[in-house]
Amino acid sequence: MNRPSCRAAGAAFALCLTSAAAHAASPTAPVGEPREVIVTATRIQQPLDQTIASTTVITREDIQRRQARSVHDLLAGEIGIDMVNSGGYGKLSTLHVRGTEPDHVLVLVDGVRLGSATAGTTRLEFIPIEQIERIEIVRGPRSSLYGPNALGGVIQIFTTRDRAPQFTVGAGSHDTYNATASIGHRGEQAWFNVGVNRFQTRGYDSCRAAQNAGCRTDEPDDDGFRSTSGTLRAGYAWDDRADIEGSVLYATGLTEYDGAFGNETEFTQQITSVRARLRPRADWTLTAAVGIAEDKADDLLNGDFQSSFDTRKYDVSLQSDWAFAPQQLLTLGLDYIEDRVDSTTVYDERSRDNTGIFAQYQGRFGAHGLQAVVRSDDNEQFGSYTTGTLGWKWNLGRSLALHAAWGTAFMAPNFNDLYFPGFGNPDLEPEESQSWELGLAGGEALRWSIAAFQIDSENLIVFDAATWLPANLSETRIRGIEADLRTQLGPWSLGLGYTGLDPRNLASGPDHDNILPRRARHAARLDVGYTWERAWLGATVNASGSRYEELANQTRLGGYVVLDLVAEVTLNREWALQARLGNALDREYETIDHYRQDGRNVFVSLRWRPGG
Repeated sequence: MNRPSCRAAGAAFALCLTSAAAHAASPTAPVGEPREVIVTATRIQQPLDQTIASTTVITREDIQRRQARSVHDLLAGEIGIDMVNSGGYGKLSTLHVRGTEPDHVLVLVDGVRLGSATAGTTRLEFIPIEQIERIEIVRGPRSSLYGPNALGGVIQIFTTRDRAPQFTVGAGSHDTYNATASIGHRGEQAWFNVGVNRFQTRGYDSCRAAQNAGCRTDEPDDDGFRSTSGTLRAGYAWDDRADIEGSVLYATGLTEYDGAFGNETEFTQQITSVRARLRPRADWTLTAAVGIAEDKADDLLNGDFQSSFDTRKYDVSLQSDWAFAPQQLLTLGLDYIEDRVDSTTVYDERSRDNTGIFAQYQGRFGAHGLQAVVRSDDNEQFGSYTTGTLGWKWNLGRSLALHAAWGTAFMAPNFNDLYFPGFGNPDLEPEESQSWELGLAGGEALRWSIAAFQIDSENLIVFDAATWLPANLSETRIRGIEADLRTQLGPWSLGLGYTGLDPRNLASGPDHDNILPRRARHAARLDVGYTWERAWLGATVNASGSRYEELANQTRLGGYVVLDLVAEVTLNREWALQARLGNALDREYETIDHYRQDGRNVFVSLRWRPGG
């Protein structure tokens, strides 16, 4: 799926837009270069340059060049994304997309929905980055396509399907070690890839001691992390009309942290998916998919068992894509989602399901592209909700395009917010939002884009310090702007991104007009790279403004500027040496109050890949 083509999607996707007129009317890759394709924005393969949604794609080449050791490292500073981390590798990492809540972002792995049913968020820190081949980030509401949890956007992770064998070993600061290996094969009809990874680190003391804040304890020890993971991905194609593929990602390990009620978590994540496609006719594709995501965590205190949380998410989908006329596509779909909780903590409810049906139209009329989606969800606990999306793109010339979008979304409260003993509120209402976006993009040698957006939400769920319970905020508003600039000048590559936010609480009360917590109002990232014979040198500057820790805006965390340096030397056709100097200026900073980020650190790795 992560290396798609028009043919692989079936001739049903006439929106691959093979007509010369459509080709000439939009900003495209230079002649002779392959056109990048994205799946997540519309649930069907589509050329990236004709996607209406604001989208970012991170490839395996990007991951290797940045030498990121975690999903947190990789996504930090991406356009529209604000990463929050509680102290290094394996520690709780969450993200805000366009200023929305962490559980407002739907995370998929090979099409399977992730996220704990109890906490509502996805444990990104447990996803092994060595098993990732590609990430697609769609910013803006996508509830009309995916149902709940897609209020702020969708992030889809594709595991590797590379057929070439490879091996990487590395070591660095804090006794950090990493080893990964994979092998694959591709025949005329069948293909597979198998990968394994081991990562471990002694870590550092991530929490500043405080009895009434942060981890609420004084544990001056290093907080380590270790993980063992593996992936299997395989597929078989009978012919151009039928194919099937499946994948399994398994990760298990232990993370240490500072806490008064627990300081270790033994975790297991397993994600399994099967997807089959049938093309009865050249203009019609049917897709059926089944997925299971398990998130299991056993919490310990100094080695003694405290509690266990095991949540499973079952996901079944059926989809029909019909190209009923040239450059006109109709998609009909059905999704069934079921959450189950098995825990030592007693919840009033332990399961719930959500059934959604949707219809999507995509069409092109000369220089204009249209997208319209409507969806109805029947949630077992909260009843029926209808969401929609409208998108329009106008290709003004070969190097300029204007787009506008509107969408609605909803989000059901998670089990912790509703039922956690002593801290749940069963009277919570689902969150709802309405969003607008207007953007302009262009350029060939110098590629740029700018977009402005607004998100109006009702019933945002926050922690009420007065009652120590979750509560609904009647009204919030997020306004923002995103800008991006990319170019290649001979051996030099340059990337510059900026995100500006004004996330406000508009509900009446003492916190009226305050900034929503843990969102930086300004953030920017600069990437510079230089290629020299067999070497590549890179520098990344991440800059973030200040943020508030809580809704009352009493605790302010200062802004920061962090410099990372990377280098890669190709030794021969098969071997490459990499080195990364993280936080080169040794800045002290926090994204969560009392939880330190790592100081200056080094990591060196050696990679083997036959044939280069």
